[in-house]
Amino acid sequence: MIGTENFTLRGDPKIACTCGHVDCDQRTVNQATLVRLQVVRDIVNHGLVVTSGGRCPNHPNEINRETPADHQKGKGVDVSANGSNRGNIVKAGITAGFNAIGVAKTFVHLGYRAELPKTHTTIWVY
Repeated sequence: MIGTENFTLRGDPKIACTCGHVDCDQRTVNQATLVRLQVVRDIVNHGLVVTSGGRCPNHPNEINRETPADHQKGKGVDVSANGSNRGNIVKAGITAGFNAIGVAKTFVHLGYRAELPKTHTTIWVY
């Protein structure tokens, strides 16, 4: 079973796919992603709410993708964020080793893409 001090499937059910599709495999983020997320939490020194983790190919946000992305690969997680803490989460995410970061009004996507050069971080805004 995957987990860290502050993130477990039991305590954070959205670590796994929650699409409800009959063929959902309820995939979760991988352990390395949770370890990075734990580092983010430790740096920001407050709890983080996971709003989306692993996603199966039937998830509404994934079903039209031609190539699986961070969530389907178990390497992406979205955490709730607002204007006052988004920047801190992004900064902590980079420090923790996430290299694919998306910033939205209500959440931050923290992902890891092994294919990116070691010194590269890609950041986008939704």
